[in-house]
Amino acid sequence: MPETNTEPARRGRPRRGPDPERFREIVEAAAEVFLEKGYSATSIQDISDRVGILKGSLYHYVRSKEDFLYRIIKDVYDEAIADIRKVSELEAEPLEKLAEFIRLHVRFAASHLTAYTIQLREFEQLSAERREEIRRGGETYVEALQVILEEAQEEGVVDGSLDPRLASIIITGELNSMTRWYSPQGALSADELADVYVGMVLCSVASETAVEDAGGIEELRRRFAAAR
Repeated sequence: MPETNTEPARRGRPRRGPDPERFREIVEAAAEVFLEKGYSATSIQDISDRVGILKGSLYHYVRSKEDFLYRIIKDVYDEAIADIRKVSELEAEPLEKLAEFIRLHVRFAASHLTAYTIQLREFEQLSAERREEIRRGGETYVEALQVILEEAQEEGVVDGSLDPRLASIIITGELNSMTRWYSPQGALSADELADVYVGMVLCSVASETAVEDAGGIEELRRRFAAAR
């Protein structure tokens, strides 16, 4: 009878998954191209050219161009929501919490300028399912700001005649607009710009009582807009 090999078959090396660090670099490159050309005008070939690898190699990481957009938006959205929650949980007086919300928003937009701009500009390019998934992540900026304004109205330091929902929409819209013109090489640093926004917003929503207690509108501005 011929001999039978009873030794187990040798296994090859386990196949490694995509390198997370390399994937991060590719996503950053995709974000740069989306920012320059717009999502619709960008092709997978454009991304592979920017990264310097074959187009087919990108499919080791994603199945479609939309996967890159989803990763960019999901990551920046999750980080922004985490920061919002930190502000919402602060043990601070209402105007201080409002100032910190504005300051954080400006700093975050400045430090995540590419991804944050893409989130605002290209969110609707995601599939309906993915948009809904991201929105399930938690409060929006508008909702978080509305709660802060309502708390401040209850304390009597924000004008009670303001509609907190409408005011929140207007304020966040103005804050988001910095993605259309802000440059890290501009005359003001992110912290200095944050102080400008804090002064403008607080002076526009503060109640007469808050202004009087601060010793006037300029004192109110200085109190909450000192560079940090």
